[in-house]
Amino acid sequence: MSVYKFRVVVDIKEDVFRDIEIKDTQTFEVLHKAIINSYEFAGDQMASFYMSDASWEKGLEIGLMDMSFGEEAGPPVMATAVLKDFVKEKDQKILYV
Repeated sequence: MSVYKFRVVVDIKEDVFRDIEIKDTQTFEVLHKAIINSYEFAGDQMASFYMSDASWEKGLEIGLMDMSFGEEAGPPVMATAVLKDFVKEKDQKILYV
């Protein structure tokens, strides 16, 4: 088991950042809650993570809620998406929206 260290930056007038350490076996939902708690956000809005490239282009979405419709599969869901299954390289860029 490894521990990942994420630097979370809020994009406002002055960048405000937090470093969050989390086990690689935990889910994106745990990371989502850690971000909400560290910035004292209300946590009452939708959120998604996007696996991104070096240019911060949005890639695969990992959503807070199941967005599948009928038989059409939706993006992975934070509650079941384990970090080590998606974070494959050091300095992986992830957008949190």
